[in-house]
Amino acid sequence: MLKFIIDIKNIKEITMTKKERFLEVLKACDRPVTVAEWAEKVVERYPLILNQVNSKTNKLMTLKDLVLGLGQKLSKHEFEEVTILNINPYRKVEYIPESMRMNLMKQCIKRDAEPLMIASKIKKDIERLPESDKYRIEELNSIKEQLNSYFALNFILHHVYGVMSEKKEGRYNADNLELLTEEHANKKSMEQIKFSLETQKLYIKRMIDVQMMLNSDMEINLSDDVLDMLLERLEKVY
Repeated sequence: MLKFIIDIKNIKEITMTKKERFLEVLKACDRPVTVAEWAEKVVERYPLILNQVNSKTNKLMTLKDLVLGLGQKLSKHEFEEVTILNINPYRKVEYIPESMRMNLMKQCIKRDAEPLMIASKIKKDIERLPESDKYRIEELNSIKEQLNSYFALNFILHHVYGVMSEKKEGRYNADNLELLTEEHANKKSMEQIKFSLETQKLYIKRMIDVQMMLNSDMEINLSDDVLDMLLERLEKVY
């Protein structure tokens, strides 16, 4: 009798569609993976997939074909259960359970309107500022633009406390602004206080040093004296 008992799990796998098999493999991953890693894991779990004929080339499926196929389906949003993380140098994917998808959808819809809300909040904050504070912000913007222009960096004026933060809402004024690269602005916690003037100057110098190390052939026509003058301007408005 025992030999006639069929493993329910095997029945499930036999009746699975190709898409369901792809998702089953991704669901088992304990971290985000690249599309290539996902394809490799699919082949490990279902090696016979490489015995199938590629309908486009009329040849046996290769791992590269599988990677390209998954990538194309992702770009066409054919996997609603998968979230795409645009992490350089390769995008990564992660399975999202249905219970989490609705919450993520609500958050995304809320974020769609956030730029308008932020712009409105900033406009109101600016209207309340005295002329001296407006000048400070203009000067900070000017310093930022010149640093970015000369050194091919991506400094932004970062709000120490976000103007729409639910934890501690900040105002759009010079005392709530600091210079960070875009990458670091996304990583700095709002629980951290604003850089001191000396820390801010040191941070700018280190970012420039790193940029010059990575781009040794970059033509930078800016003397230390000019950089010192930019930092002197920063001292007066920071």
